[in-house]
Amino acid sequence: MAFENLTIGRIIIHEIFRINEDRNMVEPRYGNGLIQLDAEAKDALQKRITEALGSSSHGVEMSINDAGAHSVWSSTKTIIEAAGSDAQFIQLSQAITAKLAASQTTKVVPGGIVVIIDGTAGHPARPFVCVIKAEPHPGFIKREENGHLLLEYLRDLILTPEAKLYKIGAFVRSDAAQANAQQPTAGWRAFLFDDLITKGNKLGAAHYFYSTFLGLKFPSNSAFQTKEFHTLTKKFIRSADISEESRSDLLNALTAYLKADQIATIQVGIFSDTYLGTAELKDAYTHYMEQNEFPVQAIHKDLSEVAPALKKRKISFGHNISLTAPPEEFEGLVRIQSIDGDADEHGQVPKWTQITIRDHIREQE
Repeated sequence: MAFENLTIGRIIIHEIFRINEDRNMVEPRYGNGLIQLDAEAKDALQKRITEALGSSSHGVEMSINDAGAHSVWSSTKTIIEAAGSDAQFIQLSQAITAKLAASQTTKVVPGGIVVIIDGTAGHPARPFVCVIKAEPHPGFIKREENGHLLLEYLRDLILTPEAKLYKIGAFVRSDAAQANAQQPTAGWRAFLFDDLITKGNKLGAAHYFYSTFLGLKFPSNSAFQTKEFHTLTKKFIRSADISEESRSDLLNALTAYLKADQIATIQVGIFSDTYLGTAELKDAYTHYMEQNEFPVQAIHKDLSEVAPALKKRKISFGHNISLTAPPEEFEGLVRIQSIDGDADEHGQVPKWTQITIRDHIREQE
C-alpha cells in the first residue's frame, strides 16, 4: 500500500470559516509556525492517515485533473522539491488553505481546521504532502486532580476516530524520473479520503473538496463508469414520476441491460430508447445524466465493480417487510401491482401493493 511506513515530517495548521451572510469568503486564520508533536501524538496521527488512505473503503486513488500553476498539486510539488525550506512550506500551506476557503461556496459547508503535512510513505519511502480538513466537535477528556477522576468538556476536538469529521487529500511523488513537459503529473499519485465515499457509491464524495479544491477526478476506467451508470440510472428510476409497476419493470430492465452477454458497451441513449418509453421520460433521463457529467458516448462494459449489486433485487415495505429474489427470477416470476386498500375512518383510501408470485410456498421459517 502507498501509505505503509508513513513518517510525518512537518506539520502546520490553519483555520477556515463558513462563508458569511453575503455568501463571501471569510479570510482564513493562518498559522505562522510549524507544529511540534511528541512521539505519541505523532504516532497516533500517522496511524490515522495510514488507516484512512491505505486500507479504508472510503479512501480511493484519484486522477490529477488540475496541474496548473495555482493548483494544489503544483504547490505540493514545490513543497516536496524544496524540502529544506520551512519558510516556503509555510507560505505554500497558506496558499493551499486560501484555495480551500475559496472552494467552499455554500453555507452548508462548515469551516474547520486545515492540517497540512509532508513526509514520506511506502516501500521504498516516497515523499508526500497531504491536506486534512478537520471539523471541530465537542467532547470530553478524562483528567485526574487531587486523586479524583474528572471529566473536562472541550468544544474543539479534531482528528478523533470519528471519520465523518475529516477529509484528506494526498499527493505522492512515486517516480520523479517519469515527469516531462507533456505530462507534468506523470510519476505522481493522488489519493482521497472522504467518509461520503463507499464501495457502492463513489459519487457521494464532496465535489468542492476533491474537484474544485484538490483538482482531482475519479479515474475514467470502464469498471468505474459502468458502476456510475448503474448508480445514476437507478437513482433516476427511483425518483421518476411513474407507477410502482413501471418502476419495478425499469429496475429489472436495468439489470437485464447490464447483464446482457451480447453487448460489450453501454450507452445512455441506447438504454433510453430501448426501455424508457415516453419522450418526456427519455428527455428527463438524458438531462439527468448530462447534469451528472456522465458521457453520452458508448463506454466499454466492465461489471467487476457492479457485479454484487446485480445479484439480487430487493423491495422494502414498512414494518420490516421485504421481498428479495435474483433479478432473472424476479422479472419472470414476480408481478407487482398497486391497488386501492380499505378506506380508513376518514374515508381516505390508501394504496396497497399486491404481489403475485408464480410459484407455491416451498418452506417457511
